[in-house]
Amino acid sequence: MRNLILRSAGAALVLTALLTGCDKLGLGGESAQSKELPTPRELKAIRYMSQAKGPDGRPVYDHLEQAKSCHDLGIAMRWNRPPDVKAGPFNGKMTYVLSGVPGGLSKNAEVFITGVIKAGRSLSSGGSVWSLRLKDGGEVQAVETAEYAQKQDEAQQAGGHATMLHPYTPGRLLCAYGIYQGPIGMALDQKRRVPLVSVLFAMDRLR
Repeated sequence: MRNLILRSAGAALVLTALLTGCDKLGLGGESAQSKELPTPRELKAIRYMSQAKGPDGRPVYDHLEQAKSCHDLGIAMRWNRPPDVKAGPFNGKMTYVLSGVPGGLSKNAEVFITGVIKAGRSLSSGGSVWSLRLKDGGEVQAVETAEYAQKQDEAQQAGGHATMLHPYTPGRLLCAYGIYQGPIGMALDQKRRVPLVSVLFAMDRLR
């Protein structure tokens, strides 16, 4: 696992200059025009999460760390950033990844990924790296730099809910917003390349 970390941790550093993106990840410009919003039943299930008016006056979930599960976080994200509308800090569409990274996904695309933690550990730099198993059995490597981890810690210390509870425990879910870097990650067995996601915001949950 140590070699896996050392060989790939630097890939996430390309996003160091984008730190302000974390503060805006949930704000979706013209999301009301979407045809892929969550259903009323799904929204009812996350009514415990707080909302505020976004830049266009449309309510958005403004404290994503309140999500009790990755499922609930995914609903809130799809409301804030529906997959068929360009929005967010990079004016792009959000790709939701559960069962495999779509073929042809461009490098630097925004993704929201949910996977089962196979292995994970902290880096000497203060960041983290994970090997995730997707629903279809595929593997993804996710790397979070110290800068983004610090932003989440600061939010928690300011009174926010904890996002990372047991982030390196195999079997838990990791759900993360990040930037796709291409098939440049290293598999857990260190014998092949897998998709790599540079994490901007993440949480671990039981489901």
